[in-house]
Amino acid sequence: MPVTSPAAAALADLRSTVKWLVGAAGGTAVVLVGGLQLTRLHDLGTWRGIVSAAAAAVAIGLALWLLTAAARILAVPRPSATEISAAEINAGSLDPDDPEPMSDDTVRWVRNHAETLLAGERTVTDLCSQRALAQEALGALRRGQQPQWHGRPVSATDLRAAQQIAAALHDTDAALVALEDAVHHYRCQEKLAALLAWLPWAGTVFVIAVIVFAISSADG
Repeated sequence: MPVTSPAAAALADLRSTVKWLVGAAGGTAVVLVGGLQLTRLHDLGTWRGIVSAAAAAVAIGLALWLLTAAARILAVPRPSATEISAAEINAGSLDPDDPEPMSDDTVRWVRNHAETLLAGERTVTDLCSQRALAQEALGALRRGQQPQWHGRPVSATDLRAAQQIAAALHDTDAALVALEDAVHHYRCQEKLAALLAWLPWAGTVFVIAVIVFAISSADG
């Protein structure tokens, strides 16, 4: 069975919310284009026509902005543990005790949640290294070789040691999947929070634009 993590459920809920926003924004844009009666603009006077066209453009533009911003959240890629480790290395953050501030927001967030995300390791790179060591040791045992595990040689006939290494590999894989899901959720949540911070202002402007269009394009 594939390894799953609690963060996957939270990510699924977040993506469902964003998909709803995409649907709402897309539907709003369609309604605006088809229902604002833009074909009547040529019947209005010059200034009323300009005001009506500008208000309609603002309203449609905001709907398309929401659609695009929400779609970009859905397009956030799921990072691999290798990519997160590379970011950690590039940020010079392999020493958790280094007092220098971390230059990468994702690495900083992971480090702040190390207790729940790193399965007892100090860095993402350490966690990836543990997986590589377990894979290497298990592969050596399957080839009939005698690998080192936690500083001691392991015989190919030592079934208990082989089971321990396999269990360690399974646990490390589960931790890495949870880490990837958590980072993916964090990045999507950050983009959604930025979108929602602008939404009240954009919504206010949208409502004003629709009202202005309705008034300026009204008969009489």
